[in-house]
Amino acid sequence: MNNENNLSDSENEKINEKHFQKGRQNFIDGIKDGFENFKTSLEEKSKKNKELWEENKEKVNKFFNGVKQDWESKIKEWNTEMEQRRLETKEQWDAHKKKISQDFKNWQEKTQQKWEEGVKAVRKGFFRAYLWTLLLIIPIIIILVIIIRIIGF
Repeated sequence: MNNENNLSDSENEKINEKHFQKGRQNFIDGIKDGFENFKTSLEEKSKKNKELWEENKEKVNKFFNGVKQDWESKIKEWNTEMEQRRLETKEQWDAHKKKISQDFKNWQEKTQQKWEEGVKAVRKGFFRAYLWTLLLIIPIIIILVIIIRIIGF
């Protein structure tokens, strides 16, 4: 009878061990699947951020090309006006000088405003990228800390 108890105890231990191994394997598989999902999500976000970067890069290039064209057209306009006004009186010259100064000031303000809008757009894109990265990484770090605590104790 003692042998029978020993046999049933060893069989119970083997069954419990199998359940433990099965549960452990399911847990490890779940972690692997979660990590793969996280990796895929992170790759997609990186790809999207890279596309946003390219889009913003095009906007910046477009901005600088527009500024260059505006500047060149203003210079041409001023040169033609200066040729016409060269022979006019000093009063007219002063008024024209004021107009050029005002045009230049308006152009600077317009350019600065466009620049600030572009920088805000780029910052907003990077902020979103950092936010999504944090939202995806923090839960994984919490899970890893919990797992380390469980394994450690």
